[in-house]
Amino acid sequence: MRLMMRFLIAPLICCVVAAAFLSGCSQSNPNPEDVAVGAQSPDFSLTAIDGTTLKSRSLKGNVVILNFWATWCQPCLNEIPVLKEIAAGSRVKVVGIALDDEGSKVVKPFVAAHGINYPVVLGNQEVFEQFNGIGIPYTLVLDPAQRIVKIYRGPITKEDIDQILKSIA
Repeated sequence: MRLMMRFLIAPLICCVVAAAFLSGCSQSNPNPEDVAVGAQSPDFSLTAIDGTTLKSRSLKGNVVILNFWATWCQPCLNEIPVLKEIAAGSRVKVVGIALDDEGSKVVKPFVAAHGINYPVVLGNQEVFEQFNGIGIPYTLVLDPAQRIVKIYRGPITKEDIDQILKSIA
């Protein structure tokens, strides 16, 4: 009887543990529809073009601009001078999330050729969708607690960014 109880209870315990684990996982990857002004930014861990890993947790305590882009996207290219200028100041961390299918092979030489002075990590469709991305360029401004302050769907200007940064400071 005891042996039979073990065979019945063990699978039940496994199911409960698995359910608890899976529900915990789903909370770290919010529903894309939850990516909105005032919400917490989704967590990420992405490989930079230099081979290091950038984790979103390392950005806490800083105002952050996350910019989803690709080397083939002309409006994205037009934003690069603005982002470089912002990154040159010490107040804001700029992170470029490149969505090129060819990854580092294309992005790394592009970054060098354009003198991009902020970290560039390699994203993918899954990460883009996690952030509720639809088209690029796509930019999110985060406060030091990593809450979303502003979402830009489309190109940004220096004036756009300056205005929102004044409201955070």
